[in-house]
Amino acid sequence: MYAVGHLALGYLSGKATSKILDVNVNIPLLFLVSVLPDIDLLIRGLEHRGPMHSVIFFCLLFLPTFIFFGKRAVPYFVALIQHILIGDYLTGNVQLLWPI
Repeated sequence: MYAVGHLALGYLSGKATSKILDVNVNIPLLFLVSVLPDIDLLIRGLEHRGPMHSVIFFCLLFLPTFIFFGKRAVPYFVALIQHILIGDYLTGNVQLLWPI
């Protein structure tokens, strides 16, 4: 999926989650986290769709955010995870459970 698709799907999923949980979201931050896994394209030595596309990695990364912000962090997490589960997993060759 291209960046525009990730941005659109991240916005829609994050905004829908924010409506369900009745929390306000920062739209630019929502866009940022929706394309965050593709930062591996900019970092030398990282395989695309490798560690940065791991659900385990981002669950551990978001753990302090969940502890500190609670349900206000959920829309951002959903926008991020949709990139991996919907956007890239459907096209194949994603290491969802890296490092396992």
